[in-house]
Amino acid sequence: MENSRKSNDGLGTLAFYNIAFVVSNIEDSIKWYTDSLGFKLLAKQSIPVPEGHVEMAFMEGAGMKIEMIENSNNQSIESIRKDAKTDAVPTVVGSKALVFYVEDLEVTTKELENKAVHFLWKKRYLAKDSLYCTMILDNDDNRVNIFQRNTII
Repeated sequence: MENSRKSNDGLGTLAFYNIAFVVSNIEDSIKWYTDSLGFKLLAKQSIPVPEGHVEMAFMEGAGMKIEMIENSNNQSIESIRKDAKTDAVPTVVGSKALVFYVEDLEVTTKELENKAVHFLWKKRYLAKDSLYCTMILDNDDNRVNIFQRNTII
């Protein structure tokens, strides 16, 4: 018989901490996530590496933390950037979106319009009567999808 009790150590304590991604310019990304989505900067630090430098910023908002990393040796993979800008289902493995939900997508989309963010699409149902969302791009063309809460799974 399978033991269904959760362990109090090891993987039994596994919990989400943050999501991390590489950005092209740490200052521009801090500004975008602060101004566009209301995230707050928690900490910023530089880490010396053998060839160049790494800048890290930890931000919090929407009930989560994000960790942004700028490396002096950043590389942009054109297929990911091209895929992100397409109003279609992503095709590049490992590439999708940062996903949030809100109570009222109409109000949220209007607020984002007032902030002059780049929209991939506005107020669209991805399924028949569900998955109502607006898709925006951050300053590095990463997809940020915002769903209306009462339409998600």
